[in-house]
Amino acid sequence: MFNMKIGGKKLRCYNFTNWRTALILLITVMCTAIGFAGTTGKVSGKITDSETGEPILGANILIADTYLGAAADIEGDYYINNIPPGTYNLKVTAVGYQSVTVQNVIVKIDLTTRIDVKLTSTAISIGSDVVITAQRPLVQKDLTSSSVTISSNDIKMMPVENVNQVINLQAGVVDGHFRGGRSGEVAYLVDGVSVTDPFNGGFGIQVENSSVREMEVISGTFNAEYGQAMSGVVNIVTQDGASKFTVNGSAYTGSFLTSHTDVFQNLTKIDPSRIKDFQLSLSGPTYIAEGLSYFVTGRYLYEDGYLYGKRVYNITDGAPIVIDNANGIFINRNTGDGKYVAMNPYEKYSLNGKISYVLKDWKFSYSVFYDHNRNKYYDHGYSWAPDGVYTHYRNSIMHNFQISYVFSQSTYSTLKFSRNEYYYKGYLYEDPYDSRYIEPGFGDPLSDYTFRYGGNYTSRYNRFSFSNVVQWQLNSQVSKQHKLGIGAEARYHRIYNHYMDIHDLDENDSVFTISYRTLGSEDNQEYLKKPVEISAYVQDKMEYDIMIINAGVRFDYFDPRSYMPSDLKNPQNNTDFPGAFVYKKASRKTQLSPRLGVSFPITDQGIIHFSYGHFFQIPSFENLYINSDYLVTESSGLSNYTGNPDLDAQRTVMYELGLQQVLFANFKIDVSAYYRDIRNLLGMEIINTYQGTKYARYINRDYGNVRGFIVTLEKRFADYFGAKLDYTYQIAEGNASDPMSVYNNNQSDPPVESNKTVVPLNWDQRHTLNLSVNIGVPGDWTAGFIFSYGSGLPYTESIRVSKGVQFENGGRMPATYNVDFRADKAFEIGPLHLSAFVLVYNLLDIKNEVSVNNASGRANVDLYTDEAGTIFGLNTIKQYLNNPSSFSAPRQVRLGVSLGLY
Repeated sequence: MFNMKIGGKKLRCYNFTNWRTALILLITVMCTAIGFAGTTGKVSGKITDSETGEPILGANILIADTYLGAAADIEGDYYINNIPPGTYNLKVTAVGYQSVTVQNVIVKIDLTTRIDVKLTSTAISIGSDVVITAQRPLVQKDLTSSSVTISSNDIKMMPVENVNQVINLQAGVVDGHFRGGRSGEVAYLVDGVSVTDPFNGGFGIQVENSSVREMEVISGTFNAEYGQAMSGVVNIVTQDGASKFTVNGSAYTGSFLTSHTDVFQNLTKIDPSRIKDFQLSLSGPTYIAEGLSYFVTGRYLYEDGYLYGKRVYNITDGAPIVIDNANGIFINRNTGDGKYVAMNPYEKYSLNGKISYVLKDWKFSYSVFYDHNRNKYYDHGYSWAPDGVYTHYRNSIMHNFQISYVFSQSTYSTLKFSRNEYYYKGYLYEDPYDSRYIEPGFGDPLSDYTFRYGGNYTSRYNRFSFSNVVQWQLNSQVSKQHKLGIGAEARYHRIYNHYMDIHDLDENDSVFTISYRTLGSEDNQEYLKKPVEISAYVQDKMEYDIMIINAGVRFDYFDPRSYMPSDLKNPQNNTDFPGAFVYKKASRKTQLSPRLGVSFPITDQGIIHFSYGHFFQIPSFENLYINSDYLVTESSGLSNYTGNPDLDAQRTVMYELGLQQVLFANFKIDVSAYYRDIRNLLGMEIINTYQGTKYARYINRDYGNVRGFIVTLEKRFADYFGAKLDYTYQIAEGNASDPMSVYNNNQSDPPVESNKTVVPLNWDQRHTLNLSVNIGVPGDWTAGFIFSYGSGLPYTESIRVSKGVQFENGGRMPATYNVDFRADKAFEIGPLHLSAFVLVYNLLDIKNEVSVNNASGRANVDLYTDEAGTIFGLNTIKQYLNNPSSFSAPRQVRLGVSLGLY
């Protein structure tokens, strides 16, 4: 144990050196190979004589332009492991036979591509090598659960600009919620390494579309190699350097073009400066050493946003002077210039780069991902005093170094080191003592339905999450039927968070003096935590003619490395009560989770799969460590809540049954049914202290269940046309959507009773449909659109509407519709490739209602405005009710060009 100071406060820190923890780590590393998240695929098949059908022993199979290859065994069978996802040419040679090149062999993450080749004897046929094109099967034989792989070419044809848009278009995903799970239940991985922000479970790194080689979105059960997720996995494999120099640049500009100017302010004119996007990508060999290549892409994006405020009031304007309250006579004191101000702008800079060095048996790579973001969130109360809203800043950087070694045709391993850093801060002015700050509460409205008269945000925050990750992967094709993977991983985190709010130095005088309470008080809190995670798994992929089995088991260990009061009824260490200054250490947690997936090929055009698994996830560290000093206000009400470092893992048991079936040429159907039982979700308990106060604390108490089915119809792109339709029917229910529901329910007197049974969750969208259509000639011209439909989400009706009996999420919002469109036209100018494109979001300019009034069930419609009193301000009730954030974004048109040299 040692002491350190942060912000003047002495903290106890504990080294990761106790013998039991060290022993666990040592045994785990020695007894298992380490590694998670597949980043490569496999090609296998049989080489036979075209005349006799006999296997050809010793035939050589080589992946063109790589060191990867294999030789056929005595039965003509071969397999090539550790192939990065992509499209390849496969060359097959044998003594006495004509060579065959198989073009357009597509390799996908974690899946096997079957390529059987028949060779013709040179005694029968004399001529040049035979070239054939691989026919990609419509159904995937070894797919044992719902998973979608999206290639870089697929992304180029879609009307999307970032990875998150691609994710939300997948079946079973509703606004980031995978198959009815809460947010933060998804594992995000880049090149096999987690990039999930451990603080809140979000996507920590911005990976640009141009960096994506292939992306896998798993919404069903997933193998034992994946952990710290309960709802889904997003696995991104990034680009390596090209074999020859390539450069690609693009630029576009755009504006909003809407007829709904009654709702959206300042969008009456087309202004191309509202949206600007510039990207540049370089790739190729370094010419320093053979096999040494690079890839780098950079992007600048600025969006003014579509939510504007009007500067009616300046920050320093005060509330009106009321002369006659009964008759509503007052003198207003606004000094604003009336200009429009963007209230949800977004700006970012990003850089993704990778250097790769490939030898015959070795591969070394170093990649870096960096992005800087700046944005604001719309606050309707500040709509007429927009300068008082603060800005959020985020800087993220990931360093990833990997070493791969191929021991033999059957066995390969990868050692990975990663350092992830996520920095967040938010403030109005960088200097916390900036003289422009106005005291808290200044500008608060004097009446209902009234905008603020000025004032500003007075709080600020600063936090970071560092994660050091070590992995070592070993996979071995121990036989033709068994591919064995064993692994483990260690993550060491540093989590820091500091929040503080402005306080008037002397509340008794009439002059406001900026001050902050002492560090360690309710309005000035800080902590630094160093939790540790260790995990291990064993996975076996068994491929037989009649079935494919993915079976595995996963072990997870977590040490929160934090302390809490021994007596929760005495959190402030009052010496008159038990437990004063006595702390106990939060316990270490271990979990064992089995996984099983089975695929049954009925024919070569019909496959049934079944999967089952137990999935565990430690709650986000924010929930473990918030208010870690257990500061509780001495008041009769409930005004504080704390984290809980002793939280258990949340868990889900998931089942899935599915069918893939070819209907006719280039057309297939997928059907999947699933059920999820969810336990140990975060909720809260109310604790009464010895002093007569009370506070809330996170515990594992909530539960839920999800059931549904998905139908996918897909027409593979051929003959200038491709289409895909996903329909999801889903019921997502639980006792609470928000972990803080108990805390919020206890804010009223008497408290609202918590649910005793399941109710629809906030994201319970019963019917979801996505239809994508693409036409054209890739490389010449293409056009495509995506149509999305979602049935209404639930909301809780006003108790007045429900006649005194309130049912949580008993009402339904209106359904939502959307159409996005993209069209490209390419031109060849010598060695240059020029492309012009148009991208339109919300093509039909549909005004979808994304939030509603709990009395009317419609956006911006209030049934009880006749009960409003006098408005002490300049706005009318109608102006106040007109909240543009209640609707989805209006139509926006983007025009751009790209220029490439290949």
